[in-house]
Amino acid sequence: MRINHRVFALSIFICCNVKAQSTIDCSSHRFDHEVFPAVSLTSNIHYGSNIDVNGAVTDLTLDLYEPAGDTMLHRPVIVWAHGGSFLSGLKNDVDVVSLSQHFAKRGYVCISINYRLGIAFPINQDNATKAVYRAMQDMKAAIRFLRKDAATNNQYKIDPAIIFAGGTSAGAFTALHLAYLNTYAELPSQIDTAVMGDLEGNSGNRGYSSEVNAVIDLCGALGNKTWMMADDIPFVAMHGDLDRTVPYATALILLLGTFPVMVVDGSYSISEYANTIGLYNEMYTYYGADHVPFVTSTAYMDTTVRFVSNFLYRYLGCTPADPAPLANTFTTGINSSLGERDFLIYPNPGNGIFTFNFPDLKKINQLLIFDICGRKLTEFNHLENSATVNLTDLSPGVYFYTIKSDNKFFSGKLIKQDK
Repeated sequence: MRINHRVFALSIFICCNVKAQSTIDCSSHRFDHEVFPAVSLTSNIHYGSNIDVNGAVTDLTLDLYEPAGDTMLHRPVIVWAHGGSFLSGLKNDVDVVSLSQHFAKRGYVCISINYRLGIAFPINQDNATKAVYRAMQDMKAAIRFLRKDAATNNQYKIDPAIIFAGGTSAGAFTALHLAYLNTYAELPSQIDTAVMGDLEGNSGNRGYSSEVNAVIDLCGALGNKTWMMADDIPFVAMHGDLDRTVPYATALILLLGTFPVMVVDGSYSISEYANTIGLYNEMYTYYGADHVPFVTSTAYMDTTVRFVSNFLYRYLGCTPADPAPLANTFTTGINSSLGERDFLIYPNPGNGIFTFNFPDLKKINQLLIFDICGRKLTEFNHLENSATVNLTDLSPGVYFYTIKSDNKFFSGKLIKQDK
């Protein structure tokens, strides 16, 4: 049986309550490989403005990277934010330029944004939190700018239904907070919305959605991992376990290696927490590496591009041709405390009857099934370590499962085919 990837891709858009302008042709290898030899760059596009940390009006600009000679009219977008500890950095820094070029050659439109920088003195938790909030508001304005263009003249030929947000270091902070600091009940006490603006911010293009489909976290952190909920959007994270700039797990962050700012949850901690609540994510550890190792290493950059590309390609409903690189640990989806030899799921793809066989576990406490948007569809409790479940009521498409057994968690992908 052949998998209908067009149905899979369309199901992604429908379940996320957005209208797709196009579906993805998985047979073309677009988005999975660098199928375009060159990239076109449009620089300094004005997307908004706002008051900076010093009270001055700052114009906000972005650079747009697209595949040269591309004829596709509605293309998925990645919005990138640079690093720099919220004190420095530009949209044409080497990290975001390289990422934008790699993914534009794969067929994406890539946006690299400037955002408001600066942390007021004294450098402490209050003022650092405000810097993250300003950057998050600016990234939302850039996303709204893209949707505004798509709704008016479609100059940039983007698909408003498929927008991913990502970044490196501070840029990853920005994307993570955009996704998961998303209710007023979660707002830190340091944020006065009457002064700084609401969650959407005042950086421009109000009236359009700032929602994204997934987050790319490259060596970033979240202020509070419990802001994440099971029905939030998925994320992919990559982080060095010896990072001395942004904590790999949960720890105090020292700005510029000197100023103690706040305790943050690094990529490992947010991935582990996401596992416990059933939020789909994929985590890669750069073992033995410090901060953003891909900036100075071609090998690390290649690994980063492939791992993120596979995550996005699966999100689009397709199967990558190249397996995801492993970081000395078994990962197929969420970071796992189980080894590859400990499980077997078959047939996968299948027509709806799946057998989960975990011989090294005494039992399966809970089996959860989620759609591509992270919504729980069904659950099975108190199963034996080998159990067959009936999912024939589900439409053909890509789904995700989470296994819970005592303190062990494992998640991955299920593909239900047409009968």
